[in-house]
Amino acid sequence: ERQAERETKMEERLDERQEKFCENFTSRVKDMESKLTERKGKFVDRKEKRVDYLDENRDTRDNMLTDKREGQDARRNAWYEKLETAADTDEKKAAVAEFKKTVEAAVETRRDSLNTAVDAFRKSVDAAATEQKENRAGGVDTFAAIVAVALNQVKTDCAAGKDAETIRSAFQSSLKSARDSLQSERKEGEKLGIVIKDLAETKKVAIQSALDAFKETLSKAKIDLKAAFGTGEVK
Repeated sequence: ERQAERETKMEERLDERQEKFCENFTSRVKDMESKLTERKGKFVDRKEKRVDYLDENRDTRDNMLTDKREGQDARRNAWYEKLETAADTDEKKAAVAEFKKTVEAAVETRRDSLNTAVDAFRKSVDAAATEQKENRAGGVDTFAAIVAVALNQVKTDCAAGKDAETIRSAFQSSLKSARDSLQSERKEGEKLGIVIKDLAETKKVAIQSALDAFKETLSKAKIDLKAAFGTGEVK
């Protein structure tokens, strides 16, 4: 009889524990769901801010490049004027005209090459960043979906009167799975920095190649001009 009483009390305590767990859990569900919604909202905000920053940074660089090129144009034109003033023979005038034509063509080629390198870099960065965003967004959605399923399962298990420890263990296991999935996506996102670094190196090589080609063309053009003007007359 005493054994029966002990078993009855034990069952009552288990029932109370299970009921208390389910009551506490139910009160926490809304809070957990709210935090999930908040987390997704913050993720979207961060994405938008990164895009805005990237656009602003590019606009600033483009404006600086435009100003720099305008300054270069002004200096070249002043240089041409000095050469034209110094050209006191038809041969020298023809040499200056040819020099100007060669240099301007080289400048255009250099700028086109630089523009192509920068555009290719930006498009590749955008593509890589978009892929990362989609993966991260998918990771957040997957995390939220796993947690949502786990929350509903707890509700179902509580309604079915399952053991509290079993319910808790299953829920914690689901949460761990959700966190592991999200962490895996974050690690994949860290690779973006490496991708951008490689793309930047490719851009750097392309730009340096364009600059070297321009310098070589300019050097040869100067040699031809000096031949017409005489050594020392052209700087």
